[in-house]
Amino acid sequence: MKIKIAAIEKYLPGAKITSATLDAIAGIPIGRIEKNTGVSTRHHASADESVCEMGAIALNKALQKSKLKPSDLDLLIYTGGSFDYPIPHNAGIIKSKITDDSCNFSCMDIDSTCLSFLNGLDVAHLYLQSKRYHRIAIVCAEMASRAITPKEEKTFGLFGDGAVAMIIENTDGPGYLPTYVDFVNYPSGALLAKLPIGGAMNRGRNETADASGYFFQMDGKTLIRLTTKHLDGFVKAMETKTNTKIGDYETIVAHQTSRWGNEYFQSHFNLKPDTVVNTLSHFGNCISASIPLGLEQVYQLNNGALKNKNVLIMGTAAGLSMGCMILKFD
Repeated sequence: MKIKIAAIEKYLPGAKITSATLDAIAGIPIGRIEKNTGVSTRHHASADESVCEMGAIALNKALQKSKLKPSDLDLLIYTGGSFDYPIPHNAGIIKSKITDDSCNFSCMDIDSTCLSFLNGLDVAHLYLQSKRYHRIAIVCAEMASRAITPKEEKTFGLFGDGAVAMIIENTDGPGYLPTYVDFVNYPSGALLAKLPIGGAMNRGRNETADASGYFFQMDGKTLIRLTTKHLDGFVKAMETKTNTKIGDYETIVAHQTSRWGNEYFQSHFNLKPDTVVNTLSHFGNCISASIPLGLEQVYQLNNGALKNKNVLIMGTAAGLSMGCMILKFD
């Protein structure tokens, strides 16, 4: 039995914010952020907007597009690193914004930072293939803007906010099969990217509101060295097990880490420019929402008909983790 994308819809908060605007806020020469990050525009949520509100908007759009009701869902999975409260989990809050107690389907959160959506999609596939559930909504909403500061130029201009909701279901008709999945983790990179304040290690009780620990921190150079050290082996394993070279895929949806990351990935593996989906320039790095934003772009460009396509989805995440999935559409 194959899997069908019933709908995939995005929500981008507010108006586009240009890199020149952020250059001015950071007090740096105009043009520097776009040159260094590759991001031309991005979206930032307003002060009164929440992660779960963004997710609910995207999910409502997907339900309307697929002509489904909340009661038609069997499971809601929230996939992302952003949250409104440490407790309760986001999926339950998102559900409360679209329905009431008459719908008692289950909810769960999956957080593996930038690979959250891909991990969530993998879990959803397993549920569908086991026939435990028939229809699942996967919602990813990221609000990076709350955790960046103009004092950190390298991250301030890189990240954006956004939400994507995808509804998938079992089908006997046209659809896709996940033909390959692989996730690995390298613990030497466990703390190379972090938000130091907010967890059990530091609740922030003795910190000022502008303490650096409230904002995203990354040892970029070490993280790049570790990623490039292991990336070739990860890709080689995929090529060996699938008997397909990475350059043979006509559609590659990769997590949008940065301008350098995108350019390195494309040039290192000698990929054709039109095969790699780029959302970085218009949306920035949207953490876990980057991958579904790319998938949504591919889906919309093909009017929902991804016939005879093998779509390769790849990404990395803080931790350091790597993941990939191949979707074969008939």
